[in-house]
Amino acid sequence: MQITPHKVLVEGLYGAFIIFWFLISYALSYQGINVLLSPLIDSIETVSFLVFLPHGIRIIAVYFLGWKAVLPLFIAHLVSYQLFDQMPPYWAQIPLAFVGALSAFIAFEMMRVCDLNSYYRVKASAERPNTIGPPMLAGILAAILNGLLTLAILMTANDADADLSLLLGYFVGDLLGVGVLLGFVFTLRRLVVSLGEAQNRY
Repeated sequence: MQITPHKVLVEGLYGAFIIFWFLISYALSYQGINVLLSPLIDSIETVSFLVFLPHGIRIIAVYFLGWKAVLPLFIAHLVSYQLFDQMPPYWAQIPLAFVGALSAFIAFEMMRVCDLNSYYRVKASAERPNTIGPPMLAGILAAILNGLLTLAILMTANDADADLSLLLGYFVGDLLGVGVLLGFVFTLRRLVVSLGEAQNRY
């Protein structure tokens, strides 16, 4: 495949777009949802984020771009560690960034190997349309992978917070985050399609 300046520019813009929305979603989770819910839930500090929107960005990015989303997601994780408080220790940031960036892609590839292709298809047929189910299942698998691998990395340093409650916290936060964002994206997509069909009738 020939690499052209235009293609490089487009890929760079996609990457910047992923990094931007990852950081925005992190800020919303960190400063918005988490702050609003923390007075209501005593364990909010142990579960990190009750609704972790960046996991939704991970799934949506890989859903549309496949392996091309991995590097921007890796960069986005590293940047977020520098911008926000209460981040992992420095020694764990690169391995955790790898886990965060690769968990979604691995989940999508696991489904593809099992003949359950969950990637977005530009020319999806009416018999097999793009629906929310496959990327949602990939999001669940990615949440499990991300939680288990994150716990394993932190346990290697005997981190006091590395226990089953941390694993549960990561899983719940990731699951709710991907549910919120996928629900929003597919609802918006359906609304746009419905408006287009309504215009064509008149």
